[in-house]
Amino acid sequence: MAHKIMVGCQKGGVGKSSTAVILSEILAASGSKVLVLDLDSQGNATQMLTQKSIYTYSGNTMLEAVMERNPEKYLIHPKENIDLIPADDMLVTFSRYIYKEKVSNPVKALGSAIRTIENNYDYIIMDCPPNLGDLVLNAIVYSDYIIIPIHPDGFGSDALDRFVSNIEDAKENGHTKAEILGILFTMRDTRNVLERTLGKNIRDRYGDLVFSTEIKRRAKIKEFAFTGTRMEKKSEIDTLSDYIDLAKEVITRIDRR
Repeated sequence: MAHKIMVGCQKGGVGKSSTAVILSEILAASGSKVLVLDLDSQGNATQMLTQKSIYTYSGNTMLEAVMERNPEKYLIHPKENIDLIPADDMLVTFSRYIYKEKVSNPVKALGSAIRTIENNYDYIIMDCPPNLGDLVLNAIVYSDYIIIPIHPDGFGSDALDRFVSNIEDAKENGHTKAEILGILFTMRDTRNVLERTLGKNIRDRYGDLVFSTEIKRRAKIKEFAFTGTRMEKKSEIDTLSDYIDLAKEVITRIDRR
């Protein structure tokens, strides 16, 4: 049975797509079968994995997979052990679809579609948009675990508290049993006094919910978004060392559940 992991936070620019894609690639490189669901109409995960324009896949995306409840038809295979259901900007019409078509249980539209193929995978990784809309709620409901990437600045801290509150509300209302697998500090600059202070405050508030692993700010990671992730040279593996540690910590945390 697949471990279903949502990567999300309503604050933009915190490395959600990079985290979702690189984590997926590291898990796949270890032999796990991974399905990546691009739930963001910006299509960053799609571009990172395929190195193609999101419009290459117009009409063959996550939106159609959910509407037809036939995700297998829309799978693409960008890398060994990775399948992807891509996104393009038409995914912004998801809310219109679930309400206009009077989907019987709108918060479960995503899960109803993907469950038909989920047993083919070890992990299902969802890259979510930076908001609290219907797609994000669908991902919360479908997930087993949630990773919350956050850049520890003042804006990020407020977004984190609100996102955690929304997850707890969904659980209290009986919509999901998802657990927060961890809060992940991204784009860290440990020389920055404000970041260190705010990071400590978040750790003090959330304790063990915060991953021990922190993703340091590296120019090469941003470059990978445009060139594709590479894990061949020692320098490339060194660049990904934080994500490799994150993958190990994710596996350990899941095993302890």
